[in-house]
Amino acid sequence: MKEYRRRYREKHGLPAPKSRSWKKIGGVVAALCILGFGGFFAAQTRAEQMVTLDGHSVQGMTDEDIANYLDIHAKDIEGRKLHLAADGVDTTLNLDDLGAKLDRQYIDDELHLIGRQGMPWERVADVATTLMHGKDIPLAIAVDEEKLDKALSDLHDKHDKDPENAFAYVKEDNKTVAVEPEKDRIVINTAGLKDSIADSLHKGQTGDIDVPVDSRQQADIKSDDLKDIDTVLSYYTTHFDNSNPDRNTNIKLAQERLNHAFVASQQDFSFNKYVGTRTADKGYKQAPSYFENRLEQSVGGGVCQVSTTLFNAALRAGLFIASREPHFAPAAYVPVGMDATVADDGLDFAFTNPFQHPVAVYTVVGANTVTTYILGNHADTSTVTFETTHLQNLPHKIIKKHDDSVTDDTLKQFGYDGHDITIRRTVTYSDGDRHIDLITSHYDPNDAIILTPDGDSEEVVSTADL
Repeated sequence: MKEYRRRYREKHGLPAPKSRSWKKIGGVVAALCILGFGGFFAAQTRAEQMVTLDGHSVQGMTDEDIANYLDIHAKDIEGRKLHLAADGVDTTLNLDDLGAKLDRQYIDDELHLIGRQGMPWERVADVATTLMHGKDIPLAIAVDEEKLDKALSDLHDKHDKDPENAFAYVKEDNKTVAVEPEKDRIVINTAGLKDSIADSLHKGQTGDIDVPVDSRQQADIKSDDLKDIDTVLSYYTTHFDNSNPDRNTNIKLAQERLNHAFVASQQDFSFNKYVGTRTADKGYKQAPSYFENRLEQSVGGGVCQVSTTLFNAALRAGLFIASREPHFAPAAYVPVGMDATVADDGLDFAFTNPFQHPVAVYTVVGANTVTTYILGNHADTSTVTFETTHLQNLPHKIIKKHDDSVTDDTLKQFGYDGHDITIRRTVTYSDGDRHIDLITSHYDPNDAIILTPDGDSEEVVSTADL
């Protein structure tokens, strides 16, 4: 019959039947698997005997013994900290604040699941590595995940802000100059940092952890730019009262924007460009200011006191005055001829730094004072003197106008004298060089206008006492 089937296949071109040798091969593979698994399980048993806990053998220890050991060492993590650091990042997390405790489940799994976790090749590798080197299970630490997420989120938000320039300032002794370093915008990879923390805690380790950073935006002015600024070149203080809170608000806003201005060597500084426009959307209030010989309410009234204080400090530091205009009338907070008005429509105060080193502006607002410091290098100190070379008083008129609507004299417009004044400034620098310039101011007189039931009249008077 077998020969018949063979001839029949040859006659009709049919293929020969497949060999059943696969059965033999399958049997061999099955036998090898049985032997392999048996060997793996035997190796796994030997590997478990090579596991230690915190450097101590667990052979002969019951689960209760292990639990007691962990209880004894549970307090070891109290007071431990994580120090997170990168360039520009330096913070410490107290594990007590994160609800830290021993990660008993992780420790138990590591002790009893040798070769029982992961893909088959990972299990084999785990057993092989343990057989060759042994395996010590550290006292792993677990923290409250929500508390850790909150701490990392706060750290991220703290550094993910617009860069802040380095700046020079004066210490409380009013003479020592110090530099506050710049703060870059740093975007921390919180997911990567959390993984690093988890990895460290699983190893029972605390201490230093490198903070991964996704991106960094540097500040424009760095500490190195200020390294030559080491002394106070000058300062000037003006006073104000607290009778107008809105005016005080304007002074504070302008002072904050002026503070920490940096002017490189041989460069110009513009008050208007640096401080910016004084508008309501920036928080400026309506307050009194002079406009065409009249005292009117305007947004930003009072800012001129900040520019005037800066002007006087710049004069005393030996800076070159590039642009300055007086008010329509003398300012009460400085001597006549020593004011500097500013306005959004173009009136500006500007100076030039003539030195080979940079200068910085530092300003402070007190309860009723504005103080501006010019900070620079000790080699750029100078002696400054002022001399009034011309002073002319310009009398004003008292004009009475008949008005049927009044029964007594009624003041309609306040009057005051005008002035022409020229002040010579002499600057003697530490290298012996001298600079002389003139501060020229003209203030128009303002006529007093009185409504009267009597007839019209005019009288020229002088009321100033200069």
